[in-house]
Amino acid sequence: MMKKKFYIIAIMTFILCLFTGCGKKKEEAADDNSNSALKDDIVEFVNNKLPAIEGDRENAIAIYNSYFETDDVNLEQFSSDLQGTAIPQMQNYINSLTAIEVSTDEVKNLKDLYLQSAQKQLDAMNKVAAAINEENPDYLTEADSLIKESEDLILQYQTQLRTLALDNDIVINGSFNEDVSSETDATP
Repeated sequence: MMKKKFYIIAIMTFILCLFTGCGKKKEEAADDNSNSALKDDIVEFVNNKLPAIEGDRENAIAIYNSYFETDDVNLEQFSSDLQGTAIPQMQNYINSLTAIEVSTDEVKNLKDLYLQSAQKQLDAMNKVAAAINEENPDYLTEADSLIKESEDLILQYQTQLRTLALDNDIVINGSFNEDVSSETDATP
């Protein structure tokens, strides 16, 4: 009788261990799938989707910065270039960035930071154009403040991206992992 109880307990323990092991494997598989989805989402967003739309932003920032590289600025031409080219290109970039679909919360947070930074840059361009058109130097101070806020958001983005990349063993390509704050260094 004692042997029978021992065998029943041994078999039940063995079955319990099997079920426990299966549960852990399912949890590990779910974690692996979650990590894989995060990796894929980060790589797709940062290495593929952002570079594909970057042209408009680069052109807009180049126009904006070009007027701060010289002492002899034609304000009328600067205003025309901002309103006719840089601001529409930046708005197009923001529209393209907004349209990018991401699937994980972590990448949604990255996208939101990047989008907020781009919006601050656009707002700064609009303030500079208004400063020129309305001859209001206070708008230049506001534009400078917006550029600094944009830089802070980019730093937050980069910090989160680096943390995610290190935690998930991801290689990030291009300027989206580098210090891009120099692109908006010019202050009005």
